Amino acid sequence: MASETTRYLIRGGRIYDHDGDVHRPAIADLLVSGETIERIAPSIPAGPGVEVIEARGKLVRPSMVNAHYHSHDVLAKGMFEEMPFDVWTLHSNPGNYGTRSHREVRLRTLLGAAESLRNGITAIQDFLTVVPQDEAYVDTVLSAYEEAGIRVVFGIAARDRAALDIAPFIPKDLPDPIRKRLAGTDTSAQRELDFIAGQIKRLGLNPTPRQTWALAPSAPQRCSAELLEGIAALSREYGLPVFTHVYETRIQAAAARVQEEAASLLDQLADAGLMNERLNLVHGVWLTADDIAQLAEARARVVHNPISNLKLKSGVAPILDLYRAGVEVALGCDNYSCAETQNIFIAMRMLCLLPAVTDPEPHPITAAYALRAATLHGAGAVGFGNKAGALKAGMAADFVILDLNEPAFVPFNSAARQVVFAENGRAVETVFVAGRPVVRAGRLVTLDEAALAAEAEELCPAFRRDAQALASRNTDLIAPLLRANRAAWQVPLGFERYIGRGGKT
Repeated sequence: MASETTRYLIRGGRIYDHDGDVHRPAIADLLVSGETIERIAPSIPAGPGVEVIEARGKLVRPSMVNAHYHSHDVLAKGMFEEMPFDVWTLHSNPGNYGTRSHREVRLRTLLGAAESLRNGITAIQDFLTVVPQDEAYVDTVLSAYEEAGIRVVFGIAARDRAALDIAPFIPKDLPDPIRKRLAGTDTSAQRELDFIAGQIKRLGLNPTPRQTWALAPSAPQRCSAELLEGIAALSREYGLPVFTHVYETRIQAAAARVQEEAASLLDQLADAGLMNERLNLVHGVWLTADDIAQLAEARARVVHNPISNLKLKSGVAPILDLYRAGVEVALGCDNYSCAETQNIFIAMRMLCLLPAVTDPEPHPITAAYALRAATLHGAGAVGFGNKAGALKAGMAADFVILDLNEPAFVPFNSAARQVVFAENGRAVETVFVAGRPVVRAGRLVTLDEAALAAEAEELCPAFRRDAQALASRNTDLIAPLLRANRAAWQVPLGFERYIGRGGKT
């Protein structure tokens, strides 16, 4: 970081308090000392060695946590649309792109981190498939995050079953070569576990003060019992949070019903020892009432990704049911090829608005709740506990200063509602991570954004060519996948996550 200053006084801003007046927050001073908030009071003298940042006419609020993200396809922004999940997977799976240069890996990591910081996200959970499984690639990613100055909770994606989620519905009459391509090749659970454990031991639980680990089994149906049990053992040993994709699509829910040894995906997690307060289910669109009760009892969380759920036609997650059961919901932006942007302002807005399509009655998913989901709940999900997500003395100095003169806040009637329903990131003026400013006057101070854009312009043509070549190779797989998709829709589930379909299957 460029600045040597260790103490900052944020003077005269409206300090957002989750437990206070969320509409007209009180005006106060906030003193940062080292990496933490030392004090919040109506008036704090600057004193020697303290840099003063004027915040009059501004809102100081906790920064946001992106609790679900994949950095592997940053360069695919804007490349795909109108693809159901299983078709999109063919185009986005990092394993299908082969080994990428370290320069490209560094660039994509920095671009995602840069957009996150500019939008007030100071911590991300990167659920990354490392291709190839080589420690040099892990080092490249973590070094880029450190260069950007953002917090990262890094999870190396693990799976040992290669078959697509839609495999039970693949047409039986396909030529064998096509079936084999769709099936893929399984790998070794022990190999996956050894690589993950090896990186944690090599780099330590905190590779840098802003970096920690998570565990990331891709999904229960993509992992053997051996792999899931190994992940559970690592989680217990190191106290690490676990993130896994569960019931993202109707196809996944239907497949779990038709397998010869049909078992709930949550039961598979429970049998492996993963159903506990460290577990975070990503998506959870097709959870049943029993699933939700099981999550609540275990004190596990759901990470809601509303934009990718909609773009990939996965449906609307049962947010109201989760809330009523007491299941905590965090927010994620997912990866670029299925959500396009790292912007939790949009995710908060959709969190509040989507429940209206399932229940016309007034509901408790308010703007203030969305702000908690984006901050406190996200911090809990990634393992920060009560150390981040709110502006309190002793908590991490991770916060955002928003300019209340921006159109989204004029006239200023409600901090919570206007942040969630009107703002899109344009008002972000200053961003602090661990007590250091990484964005000032709306610009990054840790990275040269123009240089990143120039490098992207140089490297992206080759990436686009590779993506186009992959799409050409996979052309003959699209029709069988769409047939399988339609077959899966014939499996009755007894509930729906699509608007207006009623009991149709």
